[in-house]
This record gives sequence, C-alpha cells and structure tokens, in this order.
Amino acid sequence: MDILKNKENLISLAKNNEESSLAIDFTNDYLSLKGNAFGFSKSVISQFNSIYDFLEVDKSISDLFLKKIVNTTENQSALHWELRGADNFFQSDLLSRVKNLKKNLLDKNIKNIITLGIGGSYEGPKLLIESLTNSTEHVFNHFFISGSDPDELNECLASCESKETIFIVSSKSMTTAETLQNYKLAYSWLSRERRLSDKDLLESFYAVTANDLESKDLGFLAKNTFVFSKEIGGRYSIWSSISLPALLEIEDEFINFLSGACKADKDLKKDSKYLNIIKTLSFIDIWNSNFLNKSNRVILSYAWKLRSITDYLQQLEMESLGKASSKDSIFSKTGQTIYGGYGPNAQHSYFQLLHQGTSQTAIDMIYIENENKKNLIDSQVAAQSDLFNSFHEEFKNTHIAVNSDVSVNLFKLNKLNAFNLGFLLASWEHKVFITAQMLQINPFDQFGVEAGKRLAKKTNQ
Repeated sequence: MDILKNKENLISLAKNNEESSLAIDFTNDYLSLKGNAFGFSKSVISQFNSIYDFLEVDKSISDLFLKKIVNTTENQSALHWELRGADNFFQSDLLSRVKNLKKNLLDKNIKNIITLGIGGSYEGPKLLIESLTNSTEHVFNHFFISGSDPDELNECLASCESKETIFIVSSKSMTTAETLQNYKLAYSWLSRERRLSDKDLLESFYAVTANDLESKDLGFLAKNTFVFSKEIGGRYSIWSSISLPALLEIEDEFINFLSGACKADKDLKKDSKYLNIIKTLSFIDIWNSNFLNKSNRVILSYAWKLRSITDYLQQLEMESLGKASSKDSIFSKTGQTIYGGYGPNAQHSYFQLLHQGTSQTAIDMIYIENENKKNLIDSQVAAQSDLFNSFHEEFKNTHIAVNSDVSVNLFKLNKLNAFNLGFLLASWEHKVFITAQMLQINPFDQFGVEAGKRLAKKTNQ
C-alpha cells in the first residue's frame, strides 16, 4: 500500500472540499454524540480507514489489553485499564482500606484533608469530588495544593486546625519537586503546631505512590501508604488509589465509576458501532489539525459539576499527544492545543474570538440531558452549535456575521452519575490511544516534562 497516496488524497480533499460534511450521530444508554466536522466527508473517512488498517491499529488495541509493551520508550505495558476490570481484586481491597481509614479519621475528629499533588495526582480526584458529590454533604473539607508558591499552602493552613487536619501526598514517583516542597512545609507546620515526635507527626501523613521505596525513605509509614503499579501513567491514574481523597467521600460509587469505564473497554473490543465512533473522533482531530490548520480545540462544559473536566482532558490529551512527529508518519502535526472551561463563562470571554476571529479552532461541548427541554443550558448549546456549523443568511454583510466552518462535537450524558462519567473518560482515553497509533507516537511517556523537572532540580541545587 502506498500510504503517501492517502496523504495526497486527503490534501486534495481538504483543498477542494466539494463534498458535503458527514453528520456524526451516536447514541447508547449512557451518552449521545452529535457533530458536524467541516469538510469531513465519506471520502475523507475512507482514506483514514485505509491508513488505520495499514497501521494495524486494531492490533495495537489488542496489544494494549493483552498487557504487551505499548509504552516502547520505557519498555513497559500500560495497565490503567486493568484497574477497572470486573474481576480485579484491587477494587474490593482498596475500598476495604478506605472504609477503615474513613472510620479511623472520623474517630479522631479529622475534618480537613489536604491533598498535595500535581497533574494527574490532582486533576482526577478533584474532578471526581466536584462531579459526584455535593459540597454541602461532604464528610471532610477538601483542599488541593499543587504549585510551588508557598502562599498556596500557607493560606490553606491558616484556615485549618492542626488537630483536625491530615495530608495526602500523591506522587507516582515521590520525586516531584513541588509536591516534596509542600510535604516539607506541611510537616514543619504540623511540627510547630503540635510539637509531637516524628513518628506521631507521620501518623497525619498518607502517601499514594508507585514508588514505595522512595516513600519509605521520606518517612511515610507503611500502614499509611497506598501503592499502585508503575505501569499506570499519572494522567491515567484516576482509576487507582490516586483518587483516595474522592474515595473517602464517594466510597462504593467508585465501583460504579470503574464499571462505566470497564463497559467502554468492552465496547472498544466487541462493539463495532462504538469502535467506529471513537475512530471517527480520532480521525476528525487529525483531519482538523493536519489538513484544515485547526491546531486548537476548545473543550467546554455546560454542566457546572463538570467544570473541571477541561483541565482533566487537557492533561490527558496534551501530555499524551504532545510529542514530536514520527519520522515514519505521513502526519506532520501531533496533538492539538486544548483549552476551555465552563461554557457559560466562555461565551462572555473568548467566544468572540471563535465567532469572528481568525484563530482556527475546533470545539467539543459536554452537557447533561435535562428533562426541561426549554432549559437555558440546552438552548445555549443548540444555538452556539448552530452558529458554528451553519451559515446564517440574515447575518450576511452585517457586523454580526460569524464564522460558520467550525467543527463541533456535542457530548451529552443522559445523566451525571459515576457510571456515565467513567464511560465518558475511558472513551476519551480510547480516542487518545487510537490517535496516537495513527500518528505513530507513544501516548504513555512524557520526557518533555521530565526534562523540565531535571533542569529545575539542577538549577535549584
């Protein structure tokens, strides 16, 4: 097969754009997806499918679930999906420990849980707490500290009583500079406040890590340490004990969260309709960035409880796909720049750029089905999507003429619950994995991040 011919055909289709766009329409019991990718026709899909088959992406999917080495630069498999398997004993073991821990904390009258972590150690549990709980019903007050500026932690500590506070230190490597600095600051604060022995002070610290030896060297007690596999990447760790802060609130709902993701995994392997829609989403991203010069994508949540999902998906995509292009690939561009946030706010901040500016951007909107069909959220999503997708004659030659060639995907959850959220996040992971295989890059390493860490550490010495 001459794969370069496929590229030439795609370039020609992008230039001519004579065929109408293909409407995207997928629905199951958990979510629905509707979209209209600009210029994305049956001919475009045909070319992408040929490339997909040539690259044997189906085999790559199989290799992932057979625990084969798919993280080639680090010579290891990727096992995040294994945590959500229905027969995985991890689930019951972790929940049993969490329930015992929760009882112990309540017996000690602990009210504040401060999580020290960054990236996947922060975004995942924060998203779960916001999405699946109501703040007025929380058993504990939750704080997440991620940065290197001491003011972030100090302002938090100023509002906490030391006897009512514990710390969860979440770091896969236990070498992350920001997290270790905050651990030392927290330890010093607790030592000043309570004047206990080192052993007694360490009773208030819990570690979540894949590096239990480093954790032990840092002083964490074995009984307070939660370990997960090194084959689980930080941005894929929401399914693991990294979600300990959220587990203390949602408990058994975490099983439903894992079950939703497990269902998506099964569908990827056995449901052709589901596989095809995930492939299509991947193809659209590559089509937009490589052939339509849409290197940006905005992800907007029109559900307040999913207000942090953009941050979560931003890390998943940009850390997984933010790699140099492969010398073997016909695609010169890899991941898109992801930004976004809460949709209603976005409409009054940067939607002007999307509607009339020159920046080339594609759009994903996420919202929750509402029984009240006249709900303002539904009407906002419908109106904005229509503006981006369709040319409106009444605006022609006026000051309010808008761009009408913007690709939009609408993701609608039939309701917000743990199962559906798990299904959505796992589906996004599947899209990222297939995109990486199409681009012939590794979605499971992050050596650019490591370079920054090493230079920062060297500079600080």
